[in-house]
Amino acid sequence: MVGLLPETNAGAETDVLLDAWDFKGRPAPRASTGRWGAAAMILVAELNERLTTLGIAVNLVTYLTATMHLGNAESANVVTNFMGTSFMLCLLGGFVADSFLGRYLTIAIFTAVQASGVTILTISTAAPGLRPAACAANGAAACERASGAQLGVLYLALYLTALGTGGLKSSVSGFGSDQFDETDRAEKNQMMRFFNWFFFFISLGSLLAVTVLVYVQDNLGRPWGYGACAAAIAAGLVVFLAGTRRYRFKKLVGSPLTQIAAVVVAAWRKRRLELPADPAMLYDIDIGKVAAAEEGSTKKSKRKERLPHTEQFR
Repeated sequence: MVGLLPETNAGAETDVLLDAWDFKGRPAPRASTGRWGAAAMILVAELNERLTTLGIAVNLVTYLTATMHLGNAESANVVTNFMGTSFMLCLLGGFVADSFLGRYLTIAIFTAVQASGVTILTISTAAPGLRPAACAANGAAACERASGAQLGVLYLALYLTALGTGGLKSSVSGFGSDQFDETDRAEKNQMMRFFNWFFFFISLGSLLAVTVLVYVQDNLGRPWGYGACAAAIAAGLVVFLAGTRRYRFKKLVGSPLTQIAAVVVAAWRKRRLELPADPAMLYDIDIGKVAAAEEGSTKKSKRKERLPHTEQFR
């Protein structure tokens, strides 16, 4: 949808962005796309993601020990593996977004994956067959540990949730910044405020998770608590998709990881070359294209400046 450059003509609307497109692949009109109208819906998705992920993790050890009858050390290990996987998968999500799907599709798909994982988790806590029998009140018999099948369903739910979290978190802040034009002073200031609100919503979601959701889980039951998480992430997905017509989309530029790897490989291959006396020889630039771009540039176009050469890391 957004990976192809749209065709333009001389009669096209002038007040459009040169490096962003709307959901139909046309140059994005400045007035009707992006800015806070679009960014607010992205913030809702991030709020609900943080509420959901932390709402599951913060009290999960208690569920694993009291209901699934796992040991304290094993339960703590499950939780740390779940959270660690969530953050490590951000690398995968970022690579997929930058190289293949784009940030919009990445957020939409991985949010749906997370919603599926939380839904399975809710079912596993509500269905009697997916958890072991409760311990005897008199303590005469040892508590029955969760079976392999029961733990399998639980792990499926947790790691689907982790996968969704990783893909979503890797793209939310970047897609939010895409809604603002850095060449416009007013929108650039709005983008700076967007990141302030972004971290505020992360903190707000965390606060609600460790207070409201923990209270619901402890007093009304796990199915209600995890059901609230499933409803929250599903609502976040709906709100995010509702803003499709207002979003600004950017062209795929490839993953920074690929670019870093290419630089490392090139540096290794050229390690025996002598450093030229003239730093200008270090740049591989088509002078004709540069001159034409500078001659035909307008106020709304953006030119990348060359970084000055330094003597560091010779």
